[in-house]
Amino acid sequence: MRRARGPALAALTLVGAWASPLPGQAPDPGEPRLFLTVLAGYRVGQPLWNLTRQPFAVLVPGMPILDSAVVAMPGLYDTLDLQREFVPSFILGVSGTYFPGPHLGLQGEFAFLGMGLESRCAIRQAQPPYPGDLDPQLYASLDRQTNATSAVTASFGVVGRMTPGGGVYPYVRANAGVLARTRGVIEMVGTYATPNGLAPTLVVADPHSSNTSLQFTLGAGVAVSAGAGYQVWFEGRDVLAQHRLVTGGADPSGATGVLYPPSGNQFVHNFVFVIGLDVVFEKQRRRRY
Repeated sequence: MRRARGPALAALTLVGAWASPLPGQAPDPGEPRLFLTVLAGYRVGQPLWNLTRQPFAVLVPGMPILDSAVVAMPGLYDTLDLQREFVPSFILGVSGTYFPGPHLGLQGEFAFLGMGLESRCAIRQAQPPYPGDLDPQLYASLDRQTNATSAVTASFGVVGRMTPGGGVYPYVRANAGVLARTRGVIEMVGTYATPNGLAPTLVVADPHSSNTSLQFTLGAGVAVSAGAGYQVWFEGRDVLAQHRLVTGGADPSGATGVLYPPSGNQFVHNFVFVIGLDVVFEKQRRRRY
């Protein structure tokens, strides 16, 4: 019995040594399979559309009501340049990811993002300037004018990762979803001074405004283990979203002077930098051979 017990004890000792980490060796972090994420990021600014050398009717105070603007004379125009762009902003969101296998996973994400708009304007008055011309005031109010706009996105996609069982691994993602905004990106409203204060006047109209559109995202990043049950990741994204944009010059001869430029749906690239914290709910330990 003692002779048989000796080899058995030696075998158990070898198995224990194989299954246990060596002194100074970090334990196997395993492959995160199911985790929830909170994320925050920064979205860079992006030009959207512009109108150059656009004729605009000369507007003057209406009579006898001074709080309205009317066209001074048919065929009399100032010339203007208009531009609209997204300003930089931050995003916040949550997501959930599940990896049924080691490399390819499924993800759903919901995010809130600021999509503030800023206008640019330059004007060249008709010569000689028409008496009482309100256009310089309107366009001074439009230049550098900002409009707070926000949006939410809901998207679903796939994530591919390399070396998933390591403490650091790179990954790529592709998502598709819906973007819903609080307003369109075309309409512009300027102001001019009256005896009763500032009066608003519609300058560029958007009769076909659409606040819901498609969105596609391609991203790449790196995830880093942050201890048992957590990991942090850093990612760069190219967000391709559809917006209704100005596509050409407007006819300036309308009775009210309001511009109705032609417009159409176009996809716009926007770059986003994101950091996220994953809370890991399930791991798959790697097999050793």
